[in-house]
Amino acid sequence: MKLKKLVTGFILVILTLTITGCTEEKMDEKKEEEVKSNCTIVECMKQIEATNTIEEINDIIGFESTTDAMIGSDPIWKFDSKNWITFKKYSDDDITIQATINKESIKDDKITLPSQSELQQLLNEGITYEGLVEKLGGEGNLSSKSQKSTSYTWVDKNGRRLGATINNESGKCTVASFS
Repeated sequence: MKLKKLVTGFILVILTLTITGCTEEKMDEKKEEEVKSNCTIVECMKQIEATNTIEEINDIIGFESTTDAMIGSDPIWKFDSKNWITFKKYSDDDITIQATINKESIKDDKITLPSQSELQQLLNEGITYEGLVEKLGGEGNLSSKSQKSTSYTWVDKNGRRLGATINNESGKCTVASFS
């Protein structure tokens, strides 16, 4: 009788885990999504400078970097499976801090992206970041920093993305593209 109750209990536990989807793999995924940081990826990018050391970035973000063979050997701070910051050092004076940000988290209903021809005209006119903010209807999300340039990303309500790189010296947009 005890064996029958034990088997029945075991079967109920297995069915519950199967129905709710609480397998060990699912629980690991949930743990991965719960990385504790001092700031959101967007806020951390605002605080990080291209001159920061890895240790300083660790302090800003609130956890240590790792490496990910799928992405490369550069230090990476994974906030979750869709958001991370990488540190790329090409030389002592050529460092790029780059964020990969889930576009769903930065969609903005107020953003109106220009057509391809309008964008080309804006580039030809030498538009600045402030000009882009005014034209698009809102601030961009900081997506990359180096000593030479700063890149921003805007995502409209339809999930269309515009990336723009601003030259730090001239203040003008040098590259812009849709994705």
